[in-house]
Amino acid sequence: MPSDVESIQAKLDAFLRIAKNNEQKHVNFQEYELGLLNCSGVFELFSLILEQHRDRFQLSEVTLLLFDPEYEFQRLLDLHEKPSSWRNRLLFTDKEHALIDTYHIFPKPKLSVFSTSIHQVLFPDHNELKSVAILPLKRQNKLIGSLNLGSRKADRFQPNIGTLFLEHLTAVISACIENACLQERIEQLGLIDPLTGLNNRRFFDQRISEEFTLAQRNNAQLSCLFIDLDHFKQVNDTHGHHAGDLVLKQAARIFSDSMRTSDVLARYGGEEFVIILADTTSDIAYEIAERIRLSIANTDFDIDKSAPLKVTLSIGLATMDNSTHITTTSQLLESADQAVYAAKNAGRNCVHRSH
Repeated sequence: MPSDVESIQAKLDAFLRIAKNNEQKHVNFQEYELGLLNCSGVFELFSLILEQHRDRFQLSEVTLLLFDPEYEFQRLLDLHEKPSSWRNRLLFTDKEHALIDTYHIFPKPKLSVFSTSIHQVLFPDHNELKSVAILPLKRQNKLIGSLNLGSRKADRFQPNIGTLFLEHLTAVISACIENACLQERIEQLGLIDPLTGLNNRRFFDQRISEEFTLAQRNNAQLSCLFIDLDHFKQVNDTHGHHAGDLVLKQAARIFSDSMRTSDVLARYGGEEFVIILADTTSDIAYEIAERIRLSIANTDFDIDKSAPLKVTLSIGLATMDNSTHITTTSQLLESADQAVYAAKNAGRNCVHRSH
């Protein structure tokens, strides 16, 4: 009789351990799910997925593949310094057919034994995996990539086991990606240019009015540089729009490095940038413009796999002071804009002052 009681007690203890373990797993997932839902941007969301998911759920590897034909995700991430640990773990494709043909992503979760020929493209650095779960991510009922889970345990992911939980997980992550992108777009409608991270035209329009009023009140000089990258359309046509984006971002960093704390730099639109130089004479503004021009001309622009690219720019300079008839912000901008056209007509790669 005691042995029967002990046996029953042992089974009861085992059930309690299983129940407690399941409860802990449920709490763990709830905490993770809340973390995902509270992410306000793409970088924060991907950080959670790539840096916490593996340890939280005791996996050997977690990778994320995204269909990104317009470089939307990559542009947003370029505003941040990506951790080195993301290398070969955050993957992108710009070809929709590659999701199925290359990466073998399908509408339903696929749990299976790890196959080097099939799965290595999703787990570039992990040939030691034994089982994997390839979970499709959907946005507006279209495939946008996959969350890929790998384990060194052969029995961790088995066909038709735990798929309901995994479908719920991917639905949550897909919704979070959608929400994070929406949040980023809302911010883009604000005052920051999403590609370069510089102030946008809306911000600039506000600031130039403030700086102009202040300059008039203090009887100070106010200079404006209107910058236009030369032959930029050829860069896009020859090397592609992604290369054009890389040139714009690198140029923006050079402009930023040339600024003083009192200067106002903005991307005005396309390949056009504008700088307001408070309390700055025409001669000093010319020196600053020439320094920027030379920095760009002497830079080897890195556009990924292609050979380094040389780029030049034309700069128009206008100054509001006692020697000019500029009395409004629109006149200042128009004068600088006309000076850019004069620089173009003079052969490009030069600075031209309005008169």
